[in-house]
Amino acid sequence: MPEFFALLGVDVFLAMSLLTCLLDKRFPGAVPYMYQIAALVGFGHLLISREFMAMFGDYVRFWYCFIYLTVAIANVIVLNVYIGVRERPSTLAKVFFGTATIPIIFVSLFFVSGYANYTTYPLPLLPQIPLEYIFVGLLVCAVVLGIGILLALRPKIVGKKSKKEVIKNESRKNMA
Repeated sequence: MPEFFALLGVDVFLAMSLLTCLLDKRFPGAVPYMYQIAALVGFGHLLISREFMAMFGDYVRFWYCFIYLTVAIANVIVLNVYIGVRERPSTLAKVFFGTATIPIIFVSLFFVSGYANYTTYPLPLLPQIPLEYIFVGLLVCAVVLGIGILLALRPKIVGKKSKKEVIKNESRKNMA
């Protein structure tokens, strides 16, 4: 069913609403509510499309659900750019990119590509990527994420001392 993409878009909007609520000091107060309204529009879209399911074919239903998902993903990317531009030492933007933007894009690409590979009608603008390539991409992302977590937990491996270690060493020297 192509309406799965609209549900995925609703989930993306709700997740962005939650993240902007958690990072409330970095965003205007109306942003989480705008994402909740966008999610409600998606639910309304699903209710209306249920009535017109017989009138529209799978092809048309797919395209308007795909466009809704594309708008949701574009909002995630714009949110990441906003964080990166607003804060100059954009550590938060890098973290947001790795924990929200990339996984949302890969999951969406996985489902859209799977739908495009197994549909009976042609979808000319969609990537028809073999699922093996997507699995390899997800595996590479998981390995990179694991290495990043390892380096974050053990900064001695990188060879640079963290600020906490420098402060501890200086305080030990001062005490001795």
